[in-house]
Amino acid sequence: MATEVIMPALGMAQEKGTLVNWLKAEGEAVKKGEPLMEVETDKAAVEIEAPASGILANVTALAGDEIPVGQKIAVILAPGEALPTERKATPAALHQHPLPQGEGTGEGRPATSTPTPPAESAAQTRHVGERVLASPTAKRIAKEKGVDLASLKGTGPAGSVVAEDVLRAGGAQTAAPAGPPKLKELVQLTAMRRIVGDRMSKSKQSAPHFYIGMDVDMTEVNRKRSEWKVRGEKLVPSINDFILCASARALRDFPSLNAAFTAQGIQIFSDINIGMAVALEEGLVAPVIRNADRLSLQEMAKQSRELAEKAQKKKLFPLDYEGGTFTVSNLGMLGVDSFVAIINPPQCAILAVGRVAPRVVPHGEEIAIRPMMTVTLSADHRIVDGAIAARFLRLVKELLEKPVS
Repeated sequence: MATEVIMPALGMAQEKGTLVNWLKAEGEAVKKGEPLMEVETDKAAVEIEAPASGILANVTALAGDEIPVGQKIAVILAPGEALPTERKATPAALHQHPLPQGEGTGEGRPATSTPTPPAESAAQTRHVGERVLASPTAKRIAKEKGVDLASLKGTGPAGSVVAEDVLRAGGAQTAAPAGPPKLKELVQLTAMRRIVGDRMSKSKQSAPHFYIGMDVDMTEVNRKRSEWKVRGEKLVPSINDFILCASARALRDFPSLNAAFTAQGIQIFSDINIGMAVALEEGLVAPVIRNADRLSLQEMAKQSRELAEKAQKKKLFPLDYEGGTFTVSNLGMLGVDSFVAIINPPQCAILAVGRVAPRVVPHGEEIAIRPMMTVTLSADHRIVDGAIAARFLRLVKELLEKPVS
């Protein structure tokens, strides 16, 4: 019996999801549990696993399509199973993919369908009269750029035209502007990039940011990490793990930094959930380490690695990045000395971390070369005053200069 593939709900309030791309081609064998497609929500792109084993068929959604949660977008046929000879697609599917019976991705194709036609013959398989098989996003971009869809060779399923095809053609067909500068390309915003931009803009506009920076001597952190390496420990906490632990423990003494501003008043959170900023090509995501103040360094190291790997592999689910109360953003591994970060709403503070590098600094009554790191706190002045922020940052500094396990 065929198994339906639907647009999944990745969050409680999610109504739609964007299909980034299929990881399996129509007609290809799939196994239950292996990655089938990539779906993007407002905060992350997630790989969705196949719900059954069989043959992927009747694909009715293309890359770039925004699809309501619960809508069927394909089926997985059991071994030896064939689709009905009469097409029974939904009106929405017909609108998106107007194919004749027995062609393209329709149910008229038998299970033993021929392979997807090559690019050279794609234009022949995606026409119905004067209409062209193309994703809604591709149609919108083509209209904006004045690109003739019928002239394009699609690279999507069954030769369908997708957004990238139109963007490539648009660059070639658009006349050069009358004067400088010349446009190299137009990169469409992903859902994640659009939401991140919107949230950060609103944060800067609504929250009166102020910034406090301090230098931290990381000699003891380096020494402890070296000892673990010499002992042959399997999991050596990273510098960022020390920072996450120090921040979480300092928040116990400064609950006003573990808070959010609302119209009803200032919400002080009892749980200390640290967001760990991870940069992806699509945008920024901050998976959350829950009850971080209760974790040992080893536990912190284990959880931070698991979340970072899930983020890079696009395996994060809403529970992994919701409910953060404070964020740490570390660009030290990229050679950044110091920077200021924008608060991640509704939180009221974020800690920006630079690299650890040797500097000539006063040490006691002498001058010495020490491994130093600059940390900068951004805070919401509606909740936190400068003196409180400075004391919090000083405690983070003390916990890093005299670290505990």
